[in-house]
Amino acid sequence: MSRITTITPAARTSPLAILPLLEALRDHADDPVLYELLDEPTDEREFFLLQQNEDYQLWLISWPPGSSTGWHDHGSAAGAYTVLAGSLVEQEWDGSLQLTDVGPGDARAYAAGHVHDVKNRSNEPALSLHAYSPRLDAMNRYVFRGDRVELIAAEPGR
Repeated sequence: MSRITTITPAARTSPLAILPLLEALRDHADDPVLYELLDEPTDEREFFLLQQNEDYQLWLISWPPGSSTGWHDHGSAAGAYTVLAGSLVEQEWDGSLQLTDVGPGDARAYAAGHVHDVKNRSNEPALSLHAYSPRLDAMNRYVFRGDRVELIAAEPGR
């Protein structure tokens, strides 16, 4: 049985683009081995590439308390993620600031170009599973200016 119980698509997200990503999350979210792949919690987020094929990349990410991605997008990749343990808060910008609490069993999905910042605001570690398609070829960094987000850097993908 899948851990994913609630799916919240971001604005302007095509169901056809994200369905394979959500299926990949569902197929892997209950794997007990995921909890054994990462080292003991650290002060930094940790990333583990679980799978990469022509359809998608699947990443496991650990989130220590207080950690954040910073404002970014995923270049040409659509994405989806689910929280396996703990809780995260996603801030997204689509002309206005939106906040979404994402807990165990919740999933978020978004189209390419989606600008967001994901944070662990709790005092407990969190663990999440992420799928991207096509593979992450770029990551653009932004700064939030209160009434807009502004591109500040472009990075190669993973």
